[in-house]
Amino acid sequence: MVVLQIQQLNGFVNYASRDRKSRGRGRASTKVCVQTQVAPSRTQRIMEKIAVGGGEAGGAGGVYSYNALKRLDNIWSNICTQPKGPQETKQIVSRVSGFSQDYAMENNLVGTFDIAVCGGTLGIFLATALCAKGLRVAVVERNAIRGRDQEWNISRKEMKELIEVGVLTEEEIEDVIAANFNPNRCGFENLGDIWVEDILNLGVSPAKLVETVKQRFISLGGVILEDCSLSSITIYDDLAVMQLSKGEILSSRLVIDAMGNFSPILKQIKGGRKPDGMCLVVGSCAHGFKENSSSDVIYSSSSVTKVADANVQLFWEAFPAGSGPLDRTTYMFTYTEPQSTSPSLEDLLEEYWKLMPTYQGVSLDELEILRVVYGIFPTYKNSPLQAAFDRVLQFGDASGIQSPVSFGGFGSLTRHLGRLSNGIYEAIDGDILDSDSLSKLNPYMPNLSASWLFQRAMSAKQNLDVSPSFTNELLHVNFSCMQRLGESVLRPFLQDVIQFGPLAKTLGLVMLTKPQIIPSIFKQVGIHVLLDWSVHFFMLGLYTFLSAYIDPVMRPSLEELPLKTKFQWKRRLEAWKYGAGLDYEL
Repeated sequence: MVVLQIQQLNGFVNYASRDRKSRGRGRASTKVCVQTQVAPSRTQRIMEKIAVGGGEAGGAGGVYSYNALKRLDNIWSNICTQPKGPQETKQIVSRVSGFSQDYAMENNLVGTFDIAVCGGTLGIFLATALCAKGLRVAVVERNAIRGRDQEWNISRKEMKELIEVGVLTEEEIEDVIAANFNPNRCGFENLGDIWVEDILNLGVSPAKLVETVKQRFISLGGVILEDCSLSSITIYDDLAVMQLSKGEILSSRLVIDAMGNFSPILKQIKGGRKPDGMCLVVGSCAHGFKENSSSDVIYSSSSVTKVADANVQLFWEAFPAGSGPLDRTTYMFTYTEPQSTSPSLEDLLEEYWKLMPTYQGVSLDELEILRVVYGIFPTYKNSPLQAAFDRVLQFGDASGIQSPVSFGGFGSLTRHLGRLSNGIYEAIDGDILDSDSLSKLNPYMPNLSASWLFQRAMSAKQNLDVSPSFTNELLHVNFSCMQRLGESVLRPFLQDVIQFGPLAKTLGLVMLTKPQIIPSIFKQVGIHVLLDWSVHFFMLGLYTFLSAYIDPVMRPSLEELPLKTKFQWKRRLEAWKYGAGLDYEL
């Protein structure tokens, strides 16, 4: 938008393009100044019309305002432009030899606990599971512990994991379910659809869920410190001592880092290195959808498209919202490497407003936008993260335990909650809190590492050397083959569980069904990545064999081992089982 400003001056006339001077007596002259103002984007106009109340929460997708979008875009831009390799980072965790009683704690000690959990939005789930086992647990959260308004979609099987670890009851589970929808589509633009039942078919209210778990945690004797962030951790031989932002001091035998992808402890461990990949997500919850009974687990666009200066392959997800029969959540997401040409979240939202109406068969003018959601989800090839310090353990997104092709780690959290809560309890009970032993709780899992290939295959290269429709065609042939092989192959994959047998069958059938796509796979992901993936695929088979045949032989003899050795072997057996995806049951 161009604004012309007309100013009266004596002595000369100044135009934007040239100067003209008139010295005639008494003649007034005019100065024309051209001031350029950038018109607000459609995203800004939409978001500034939406009232943002006190419902914003911590964690991905917990804030909705335009200013918050710009802040996150600034973080994303800094990630894209930072050089590769280690960067200077703030040292949050330090190690001091000796016992804590040899050092002055001053008079601000809040208390001493078995476990302190930093990060409460998802950390409250683990904290409650540990509190239910009789441990003394404190949760430190820089904001209020509150779930976001935007619903999570999840399967009932994953929600039942919360019952098994004592976090929620069956009745409480039913109370936090806001929507239930079937059937669920896996769609591939212009190629066809595959329909499934009961996959990511529940809309759960995070606000009600987190509040329910929070109240249960308090009833079990848990301690919560809200509006209080972590400043530093000093590791002694007997305790970890946390300095908090308000001057309080809290000590515990173990610190759980549940501060998510941007944890300052995680940043210190990784030396500030930029992520290997990123999942960018934008979307909205809107009112006005007349066809609103089914969901999309995934829907891939027909070909690579240009957003800003970047090639991107776009994917979609959609499901009914629990706030009303005409309310629906739609996400658009893409995978990319952090680089200077990567699109911003606002760029993606501008594309979203253009494409979403066609995707959902509605007019944007017919919709009332209730919320705009967005997030960035870093991924690393070497995940999960091993413990770098004694008495400090990463959990949830901070540990990298979630699949690199999923965004949001709640499903992964529920899957591993029982394993981790049992292992942490044993570590506390046996005082096995050295970094090497704690690393056994976040072990190498070949099925997780093998998933990295899928993200690479689903990421658009900036210099395309395959057909723009390659990803859509690859996904369609893979899902079609999995459907032909049956639910035992398709259902685990849709819930981010990779198993050796189903994966081997699918790859074999793909090669028989569409052998001409194989050269494009080599071009898209590269020989080096395929060779690296082959190692993980072999390890996936090995872990499957070890869990199925060696675990039953070894397990009865574990009780005879020394305490620390027994702890480490139990974790190794769990790694075989979970790393092979054998914890999943239909």
